[in-house]
Amino acid sequence: MRLVLIIIATLWGAGAILSFVKTRDKSLDAKLTAAYFVGWPALLVLVYINQPLPLWIGVPTMFGFIPWFLSGPHLWSILKDPSRSKPDEVIGIPIAYWKWGSIGAVLLGLLFNTLVRP
Repeated sequence: MRLVLIIIATLWGAGAILSFVKTRDKSLDAKLTAAYFVGWPALLVLVYINQPLPLWIGVPTMFGFIPWFLSGPHLWSILKDPSRSKPDEVIGIPIAYWKWGSIGAVLLGLLFNTLVRP
């Protein structure tokens, strides 16, 4: 199992370095997408290490993993064709979804924190 984790971490690290090298001269959207692609797993590790964590923090953090899956294909598409980047989107997702999704995730976490007590 350790070998599998080492291989996954190595591939993720290589992908992170490659992402930053490829986005050095690209748009802000490409740089933000690369930073999200690299930074989100690091944030998840920090959340995992700092257990127990209030659910109003843990639930939005876990829901943020869904856009992470989309960030790789979005980064690839804007590196191939920079015109695919739109001004009202972050990581290929409209800003309104980020706002309302974040508010909903925090409220869901607060609800879980109130109803589900350890």
